Amino acid sequence: MYQKISLTSKRNKVVRTIENGNSFIYKTFYNDKDLKKELEILILLKQNGLTVPDVTDINDNSLILQDLGDNTLLDWYENEEKINSTDYDGILYELCRWLKKYYEITSAVYNHQYIIWDVNFRNFIIYKSEIYGIDFEQSRQGRIEEDAGRLAAYALTYDPQMTDWKKFFNGRFVNILANEFNVGAELILSEMEKELKSIKERRKKEAK
Repeated sequence: MYQKISLTSKRNKVVRTIENGNSFIYKTFYNDKDLKKELEILILLKQNGLTVPDVTDINDNSLILQDLGDNTLLDWYENEEKINSTDYDGILYELCRWLKKYYEITSAVYNHQYIIWDVNFRNFIIYKSEIYGIDFEQSRQGRIEEDAGRLAAYALTYDPQMTDWKKFFNGRFVNILANEFNVGAELILSEMEKELKSIKERRKKEAK
């Protein structure tokens, strides 16, 4: 049996390929620079023990990656809201541990603070009870509070936006981010506001 399933991606073509019971992710890049950056960071993180998908092959402008399934951090988040959960600190601390290790590894190699930038909840997968990062092509030099603020902004703006549950969650999330990253909450909130404005502008353009 051979099957191809297109997966959601705004920047690349991503396909799950199933053949003879084996499943892989084909991520095709439209920009060679993005492919090189993604491959470099995936290898770097894997070599330093961070949970990322294995690169099983490279084919022209595509990376063939380990299939980690479909249980994204966004899926987890949406389910937590559905059940009106308040017992979510554990996964938030685990996410912070993952991010801190990413910052330590990349900053040591590139000799300046590196951030992920595209911290959309879809770019983290929960696989075998661990968090995996899966998208690094937009990684760049920056400040940790930028990633933290963007995380907080995304948390508020997934549909349905700005619910009471999301606002309560986000208050707790910002406090955890501030404490774990040793960054002032006011800096995170400032970056959150910037990203909220950017999200609003992007959605206006997409709606046209």
